[in-house]
Amino acid sequence: MKASTPSLVLFFITSILAIIFKLFNNEVLVLFTKSIIIPSLFIYYLVSNNYRITFLKSLIFLLCFVRDVFTTLNIKESPMGSFLCVMTVYVLLLYLALKDFKSLKFYFRDSLSIFILILAIGSICYSVLNLKLEHLELDFWLYVVFGIILSLLSVISIINYNKNGSYAFFNAMVMCICFIITDIFFVVYKFYFYNYVFSLTSIITQFLSYFFMVNYFLEKEKIADDLNNN
Repeated sequence: MKASTPSLVLFFITSILAIIFKLFNNEVLVLFTKSIIIPSLFIYYLVSNNYRITFLKSLIFLLCFVRDVFTTLNIKESPMGSFLCVMTVYVLLLYLALKDFKSLKFYFRDSLSIFILILAIGSICYSVLNLKLEHLELDFWLYVVFGIILSLLSVISIINYNKNGSYAFFNAMVMCICFIITDIFFVVYKFYFYNYVFSLTSIITQFLSYFFMVNYFLEKEKIADDLNNN
């Protein structure tokens, strides 16, 4: 058994328990199990990467954890605190994606597929924001900025995978798809129309997004190690 396996098993167990507790509508136990998910993934990443981690990735893990803390506390400042944490994580991930994007070569034939991709992601974002949302916790313009950042991150990540096709970029692409599904269903059930299935879908894809994010980090580290060894 690898040294990182126990922490990964802990992640899956707590994720499954959180989903089960959500099914039984026990929010206290959901929040308790969610608080274990990011630390278990952090340990998994750290051990798998031979205890090496950059400041930027440490900050991403920390912000994801703090977001869950804000959710757990459920205080007056929770909506803004949680929002800022997620927004900052998306901005940092966008920075990483752009670093990969800059090294790609594009041709004129790529223009149509990129245009269609931007149109598709933009349409999804516009459709969600155009809903008659009620009882928003924050100013509407903040959600607009949030949607733009997530859309840019998703477009860049999908282009990176289409042009490179590596397993690292595949994980980044799936991570972004999970982010989109999570945030869409969160906004819909929170501010438009509550549906238990929407809430459950949001929490499942949130856990999956964390998993694929860590896989993306690890695969990028493997690529960097291979380049250094050659």
